[in-house]
Amino acid sequence: MPRHKKFLPFSKLSRHKQRDLYVRLRAKIKNTASQYGQNFTSCLLLNEPDRPALFNQWFDFYFLGLDGVTIWNAALCTANQAYWDAIRDLAFTEADRLCPKNHDDFNIKDWLIPVYDKITGKKLHYVMREPEIKAELGNQTFHQFVEEYSSKLIRADIGETAPVFESFSIDKGYQYGIGLHAVIDVPYINAEVIETMIEKFRSLGEQNWTSSIPVERSKLPNDTFSELAKKLNIAFTGE
Repeated sequence: MPRHKKFLPFSKLSRHKQRDLYVRLRAKIKNTASQYGQNFTSCLLLNEPDRPALFNQWFDFYFLGLDGVTIWNAALCTANQAYWDAIRDLAFTEADRLCPKNHDDFNIKDWLIPVYDKITGKKLHYVMREPEIKAELGNQTFHQFVEEYSSKLIRADIGETAPVFESFSIDKGYQYGIGLHAVIDVPYINAEVIETMIEKFRSLGEQNWTSSIPVERSKLPNDTFSELAKKLNIAFTGE
C-alpha cells in the first residue's frame, strides 16, 4: 500500500514562506471583504439566505496574526454546539456501557448490501444496512438511544452535567496556518460575532485561554439540536 507523504506544518515553515502565504491571504481577505468582512475570509458560505439562525452554530475561517507572518486557521463554535457535543459524548458513553461494541472490528463492508439485477445477476450498487435494534438499549437503535438519552440529560441538567467554558485552543499541527479552536458564548454565528471573536483573541495576546466561569445554564439549549430543529420546522410550515 502506498504511503502518503507527511506534510510539513505551517508552524515549521521558514519565516519567508510563512510571510508569502500571509501576504496572499491578506490580499484574499481584501478581495472578499464585501462577502465576509474586513478581517477574515473563508471557503464556506456565511449567512446563507433564509437559513434559520439555529443552524449557524459553527464556522471555519482564516484571519491574520498580528506578527505579520501567522495565519490563523480558525474553527469557531457556539457554546450551544460545545454543549451538544459534550452531552452527546456522555450519551455515547452510556450506550457503549449498556451495549459494548468492539470498535476495532468495524468494517464498512458489513454495512453495505449489494443489489443485483434480477435478470442478468450483475451487481448494480450497494445500499446501507438498516441499523440493528438492540434490546440492551430499550429496543432502540444506537442512534435512537443516543438521541433520546441526550434529550433526557439536557432536560434534567441544572448546570453540572456538562459545563461549557469560552476558550481559545491553539494547534500548531495544521498544514495551512495555525489551528485555532474557539468556543464563544453566543446564540449563533454571523460576521459580527466573528469580528468580535478575532478582536478578543488579539486582545488576549493570541494565546491559549479558557474562561474561569462556565456559561450560564440558562443560556444553553433546553433540548437536543434535532428536537429544536423539528420544532422550528413545525413553526415554519405551520403543521
